[in-house]
Amino acid sequence: MVHILIVEDDEVVRDLLTEVCERWGYTTECVDNGRKGLEKFYANSYTLIISDIRMPVMDGLTMLEHIREKDSYIPIIIVTAYPSVDSAVESLEKGADYYLVKPVNLNDLKAKIHKCLDKIHIQKKIDSLKTRNRILTLLIPAGLAAGFALAWLLL
Repeated sequence: MVHILIVEDDEVVRDLLTEVCERWGYTTECVDNGRKGLEKFYANSYTLIISDIRMPVMDGLTMLEHIREKDSYIPIIIVTAYPSVDSAVESLEKGADYYLVKPVNLNDLKAKIHKCLDKIHIQKKIDSLKTRNRILTLLIPAGLAAGFALAWLLL
């Protein structure tokens, strides 16, 4: 099940994001600032995060930095009503996966969520293959030693 944390101080936008994400079949939790978002992130498990930048108490970019210190994989989509090249670059440099401008195009948001879910799926496959590779790397010397021992016994 896909569980999305929505961090947005504007109640209308927060409600809209919640409604469309739930209509698309995802579960959501919402908070109104970065500090609460960080607390929720530490206390729960989420598939991805959608966050505003400008919020009271803690902004979205500060929250993003703290999250990336703990988890470099969770997809984070940044949304803002105050777009600029500087904020887009800063968001992506700090580890955001996508940067969207309000009002958010819902088809674009849905496509970005799907890309994030694809990224998660691919990362899980990579991790699985790395684990298999480590196991095989450990088993090959043991297999060779067993083969040599068997060959020696048969001689």
